[in-house]
Amino acid sequence: MIGTAQAVWDDKRGLTMEHLLYAVVLGLALAVRVGVFGRWPLRDQEAGLALSAWRFARGLPAMLRGHSPLLFHVNALLFFLTDGSDALARLLSVLFGSSLVVLPYGLRGYLGRTGALAASVLLALSPSMVYFSWAVDGSVIVAFCALGLLVVGADLLESHRPSYAAVATALLVLALMAGPSVYTLLAILLTFPVALRVSARQGADGGGLHDLRHAWCNLAADADSWRRALSVAATLFLAAGLGFVYNPMGLQMALDQFGKWVGDFHFVGTSPWYRAPLLLLLYEGLPLFLGIVGFVVARKRRDVLTLLLRYWLIFALILSVLPGYRPPSSIVLILLPLVLAAGQAAEYLTQQIRHMPRRPLFWGLLALSLTVTGAAYVQLATYLSSPASTYLLRIAALSVFAVSAYAFVWSLVGPDVPLRAAAVWLLLLLLFGWIRAGVRLNYRRADDVAEPMVVVSTSPQVLELSGAAARLSSQVTGDERTMTWRVDEDLEVPLGWYLRRFERVSYVREAAEQPDAEAVILPAGAPAPSEYVGLRFALRSRWVGGRQSLFEWLRWWTEQKSAVRGQVVEEAVVLWVKKPPQ
Repeated sequence: MIGTAQAVWDDKRGLTMEHLLYAVVLGLALAVRVGVFGRWPLRDQEAGLALSAWRFARGLPAMLRGHSPLLFHVNALLFFLTDGSDALARLLSVLFGSSLVVLPYGLRGYLGRTGALAASVLLALSPSMVYFSWAVDGSVIVAFCALGLLVVGADLLESHRPSYAAVATALLVLALMAGPSVYTLLAILLTFPVALRVSARQGADGGGLHDLRHAWCNLAADADSWRRALSVAATLFLAAGLGFVYNPMGLQMALDQFGKWVGDFHFVGTSPWYRAPLLLLLYEGLPLFLGIVGFVVARKRRDVLTLLLRYWLIFALILSVLPGYRPPSSIVLILLPLVLAAGQAAEYLTQQIRHMPRRPLFWGLLALSLTVTGAAYVQLATYLSSPASTYLLRIAALSVFAVSAYAFVWSLVGPDVPLRAAAVWLLLLLLFGWIRAGVRLNYRRADDVAEPMVVVSTSPQVLELSGAAARLSSQVTGDERTMTWRVDEDLEVPLGWYLRRFERVSYVREAAEQPDAEAVILPAGAPAPSEYVGLRFALRSRWVGGRQSLFEWLRWWTEQKSAVRGQVVEEAVVLWVKKPPQ
């Protein structure tokens, strides 16, 4: 079976402390996500969804295709009650991304208490999870539903209670209404029983297949549970999919998610085949390392959940490599089984640390390793700034010194102390790089398309453009919203979202030829209209690829001078204002 009740704390004091720890992790997750709530402007797809929801809430013509129905209808409700903002557009994703971190609590019987808490911490601080928690694309909502299904499935396999059918159905409907990555999840879940059956026919242990079949038979035999599940599914579909029948086009939006999923495949070499593994290495080194350790530790387990996590990871990685499903958001579903396996590793390592000999040599080696690492990093950064062989020689000397110290301790007390010290040093190094990657991605460089996770970004200068337009309108007409604007129709997304409060703004093909326009916004390359003066603003940037040397990437990673010059396409707009009469 999956686990035992030994993993659950039975005394009230322990249970209360456990709840407190999860509350702290939840608060931490909320804090790091709210910290970037309105820090960065919405990207094109996000601004398009927000603009359509805002217009729909006000009865204006809106684009009702291609959006996540769940995000669209929730945002439409929020914008009906308020004037809307970037933070409100991201609110639902942030709430789901934060709530995701408490779900491992339901897997304590499988991961252990320490392992479940460690998985929660990894989900709370994961650079990728934080990044997609404030992205308005539905990927983190699908991840929430996926992990929720794992929790429900684990409990169903343990308790055989068919009442979980309603919860599982609700999670599936929410995922279908959330975003295109749900079809990756469905592909994994639907092919897993087939993989178990094929494995059993080839002589492998069929216990997992037997447990799965037994749970399904118990579930299928309870007609009342299925009726409740269908009622819940219908209610959720009416609410999230159709906006309580107020928006019948919500059904088309839901169908569009499958088309978007297919459209994100890169069957030909339009992006490198190793994109997903590269993102894991760059941003999720700690969960990746611990996850591999966890899979090794649990290599002899044959329960359904362990087999599913292995299959999940392999399937998702193969899907990203061969057919080429490689949108940045695909990393979220790849990361989930790694995080849970990392929880198993944390449980195992915690038990090992309890038996660690309390020797001063261990702490001395660890302190020496950290000191040498810090000194080597300083030398590397200096070398990247001013290349000279002297700095490389110093790094080599520091490495020889550290290895010699480990060899000396090995000769004195054997391999146990130096190996444990090296393992803890590696974990601390991965922890530092992991936290640094999260800060860089979410707080410092979310608009830098050199970040492999970003690819396309909207410049923060669109916020300055919006503010300048409001000030200009106030100066010319005495009101921040009544100035007449003509905007090139190709700029409606994302500028339409940031100019939504203006009462007299129109998006036309020949914006420069509108004689009644007091102000015009055109692409930077368009001919300048006569009798106007202009102010340039950056609009968006896009990474177009190209190979860089390891030296250049190291300079970029250590935040030296930009190493990606010439690899970024930048777009700008010009705000043209009619000259006052002489």
